[in-house]
Amino acid sequence: MAPSNLSQVFIANDISDTTNGTMLDGSTFSVQATNNVAAGTLVGVWNTKTNAYILTDMSAATGPIQVVQTMLTGNPIASPLIDPQSIVRIKYTPYTATTKAATTLTCGIFGAGDFAQVKVAIRTAPTAYEYYTNPNNPALDLTGEGYVFPLLGNFSAGRTLIPICEINSGTAATNATAIKNAIEDNPKLNAIFNVTTSTADVTITARHAGVVFDLTLADQDGGDPGFSQSVTGFNAGSGNYWQAISDEKAMRAKYGNFNRMYFPMSFPEFAVVGNTYEVVEISYKHDWPSSTGIARAGELNNIKIYNKVAAEGATKADLVFLGSDSSDWGTAAVERLF
Repeated sequence: MAPSNLSQVFIANDISDTTNGTMLDGSTFSVQATNNVAAGTLVGVWNTKTNAYILTDMSAATGPIQVVQTMLTGNPIASPLIDPQSIVRIKYTPYTATTKAATTLTCGIFGAGDFAQVKVAIRTAPTAYEYYTNPNNPALDLTGEGYVFPLLGNFSAGRTLIPICEINSGTAATNATAIKNAIEDNPKLNAIFNVTTSTADVTITARHAGVVFDLTLADQDGGDPGFSQSVTGFNAGSGNYWQAISDEKAMRAKYGNFNRMYFPMSFPEFAVVGNTYEVVEISYKHDWPSSTGIARAGELNNIKIYNKVAAEGATKADLVFLGSDSSDWGTAAVERLF
């Protein structure tokens, strides 16, 4: 597959229309957000031949189309003109919550004079775009407690090995509590991990997306004290706020406010903390020898749409993008290849 040359990210937050959901309709291209920027953004597919927004299967349209997202004033953000026959792939991915990396350690007991050292090895740090551009964003702490990831460095080889504490109690619950207290009393460790205990179990959970870690114990002789562990692996999921804001910011330089059409206008952020999104990805080819847009001929362009999950109400988005007139997106990924 040819490399992607133009990537755009659109956000739809307004689900107040129970008929069309987040989809624009009507025959006014320069429709504006009716509420504030965060709550009122909509997406649509504009048919340049009929001068109206499409509420049927976009791939069957005659004439060029444009995918758009409303702005607070003026023209929407718009894709280049797209020949529907140039669309090669449309993929829908339902919202899937991020699974944070976690380890549950079931503690044991020690005999008199015995002890073990507890350490954590951080394998990977957060790498999403928002962690670089706005690391102080409290919403990046997926536990909801607002902590900022405090470390910088190369974690790929597990070089950051951090001592937590020594445990030596003859009571398993006391050992679990000692680990919890040691992490919570350390400002940096507490900013990386959320910790809970239940009798002999202590569960250590990474607060931030992309953090992967190992928990190690070594007894006084350098061996394994025999405590059991269960590990939950990190899974990014899809349509989470940290992904939407990262993709939105990463693609901002491709938007119209960087060219003469919108200059010198500043650009708002549309992804909303607390919103969950279904994701639509549209890939379309840029035909030889040339066609409308900024892409080089013969390459693929991509559009990614974050569409707020609607708990209730009908939507036209499934019909417009997937060609299926159902009342809801569903729970499984759907891919159309043309």
